Amino acid sequence: MILCSSSNEEQTDGEISKMGIRLASEVKSYVDEWIRDTNLGRLSFIGHSLGGLIIRAALPYLECYSSKMHLFMTFSSAHLGYMNSSRIIETGMWLMRQWKRSKCLQELSFADASDIKDTFLFKLSKMEGLNWFKHVVLLSSFQDQYAPYQSARVQITKNVFQDSSKQDLYEEMTNNILSKISTDCIYRIDVNFSINKTNLDSFLGRTAHIQFLESQYLLKLLVWRYTNFFS
Repeated sequence: MILCSSSNEEQTDGEISKMGIRLASEVKSYVDEWIRDTNLGRLSFIGHSLGGLIIRAALPYLECYSSKMHLFMTFSSAHLGYMNSSRIIETGMWLMRQWKRSKCLQELSFADASDIKDTFLFKLSKMEGLNWFKHVVLLSSFQDQYAPYQSARVQITKNVFQDSSKQDLYEEMTNNILSKISTDCIYRIDVNFSINKTNLDSFLGRTAHIQFLESQYLLKLLVWRYTNFFS
């Protein structure tokens, strides 16, 4: 049975924590109405982009299902935010924050608190949830500039910051997340899309970000190649 979440469709400019609460409530209502706790076999989550962070924000409110968690899969989700991103994306994020006053964008770019350790994403890195899953699968692509490669992979990259304190915080966030996951449960899958068109989307790195949703070949490949994730 598949629930295509809709609880946050018109509210993605708000706080990620509140979006997580709405998703958790939606999941609980769905289980209560259609499955009931006693008949629930397994629970899996698949998210794209911001969706991956919303799922993580929902997990602390779904602890009652912790023994049922099977697959956590994200497609190009900036799990470590935009602390390390391209100049184009950083400029775009700044302009969007000024224009839309989006709380979500502030959180993704660590602008929601003066001290990074007080930001939502840093606090999220210390929350429980990912350790409940049998499989944690992180899909990423070098071609996607909308979600920094290392951020989507939850991976430490040495000496990427000129500011050593920011490097230390980035590594601390990464370790906070990875320390909760058994090494035999985590999978990182790199995707190289065949992008022939040269336009603004491909220049900005948005084409690959959207291809994670639109490539039927990728989805078929995942199901056939990694049957253990879905069976």
